[in-house]
Amino acid sequence: PTHSAPHLHFTPHSPVATECPAAMGVEAPPLLKPLLGEYDHGVRRGWHPDHSSWKVAHAVGFLTGGLTFTAGTLLLFLPGLLVVPGLSTDLLSALLYILGSLGLFFVDLQEFFTFEGALLRCNIALTGTGSFFFIVGSIGFLPNVEAVTMSVGIGGFVLGAFLIGIAQVWKIARINGWGSGRKVVLSKDVFTATGVELGACLGAWSFFFGTILFGIGPLESVLTTVLLMWTTGSLFFTIGGAFVSFRHFIMGVV
Repeated sequence: PTHSAPHLHFTPHSPVATECPAAMGVEAPPLLKPLLGEYDHGVRRGWHPDHSSWKVAHAVGFLTGGLTFTAGTLLLFLPGLLVVPGLSTDLLSALLYILGSLGLFFVDLQEFFTFEGALLRCNIALTGTGSFFFIVGSIGFLPNVEAVTMSVGIGGFVLGAFLIGIAQVWKIARINGWGSGRKVVLSKDVFTATGVELGACLGAWSFFFGTILFGIGPLESVLTTVLLMWTTGSLFFTIGGAFVSFRHFIMGVV
């Protein structure tokens, strides 16, 4: 659920945050050139990554997805882990998943309306569509919906995870220059940017295969394996959020 634009450092009042090298008549380094134009860093309009609030919201949204997915799955493993009067374990788990899916969807919307470049925005839109179907799938696992049909929950998560998984592979390829002829040096920037996208990628595919197994059943035979796969996927999303936080608050990059 994150953009793939490493090497663009945004700090308030920094020349990089206000002017593009090409606009200054300076040839961009080969490593940066393919990334220029994907983010309109020459014009400061609205809410941008050089604002601390943007980075905080971005990291919180991502971490909300991973942490609430983890909590929601653990509740199904350990029903007595958290008891809320008036809420069944299944209902509380589904509500946590809805919250997490909304967090991931927020991150995708935030990035889509921040960054420029047709390919980049298409890539983000694909992730966002997947996150939207995660919301649909989470609603489908609400007990009153699940009692009518399992198709909404299963279909939402399978389709959403597939779209996110494909989009994240695309982002990893873009970061590392696969198929572009662009030589990318493995730096801390590239490594951590890849970590962000790889966490979400592995998380999505864990949910994809886990939910397919859940749908195939029989439930009494596969439930433990499914919950392990969903827990693993949730932890991968959390790791992606941790990489985002490290980039924003330790490295000072987007």
